[in-house]
Amino acid sequence: MTISVIIPVYNQGEYLEDCIESVYNQTVQPHEIIIVNDGSTDNSLEIAERYMFREFPMIESPVRVINQTNKGLSNARNTGIMNATGDYCFFLDSDDMLVENAIEKITTAILQTNADICAPSFKEFGKSNREVILGQFTINDLKVANRLGYFQAIRRASLLECGGYNTKAPIGRYGYEDYDLTFELFKRGKTIMIIPEPLVLYRVKERSMIHEANEHATELHEHIRKNHPTLFQ
Repeated sequence: MTISVIIPVYNQGEYLEDCIESVYNQTVQPHEIIIVNDGSTDNSLEIAERYMFREFPMIESPVRVINQTNKGLSNARNTGIMNATGDYCFFLDSDDMLVENAIEKITTAILQTNADICAPSFKEFGKSNREVILGQFTINDLKVANRLGYFQAIRRASLLECGGYNTKAPIGRYGYEDYDLTFELFKRGKTIMIIPEPLVLYRVKERSMIHEANEHATELHEHIRKNHPTLFQ
């Protein structure tokens, strides 16, 4: 069982090196690290390409960098899915980090349960230091609010079956793409395993994509209901 870590990046050069280093220095290495540069105009691409070891041609790097024009987070994640070769895809935003044994713990959990989705708990840092321990939930709980972080290891075959993340507006524009995907996976009977241990360090900033998404929460929730009518009957 192999895990591909997918890191979309758009103008996050300030944080990207810390993100990559946190994945690169795991106690158990992922199968590959795919960095999708989504049209950054800062030094994000330059930082990402350092990890491809072009100056060391005899050393094979686990890092692959894909450069594309700006198409948004959902599209960048889908690019990662289409280029991944691991059995599972683990998604990590470029301003967040993994604790050093995250891949080891996730790998063990998947091997023990064969779950389609493995979702770790997380600890906030930056403007907050809250620890968020995830718990089991039902589809009715999910209808009220998202119960997972975006950072999940998801079986690649299941992602391909779902068609990846929703790229259509407003979700593809404002967010909640991970929330929408969870409904899609539930609808198809995929199994989920929760890890009640913080394995991800989630950066909280004054302003980030989640703030914009929450400003459009009513519209986004309405579209999620329309996308999955059988689950909201």
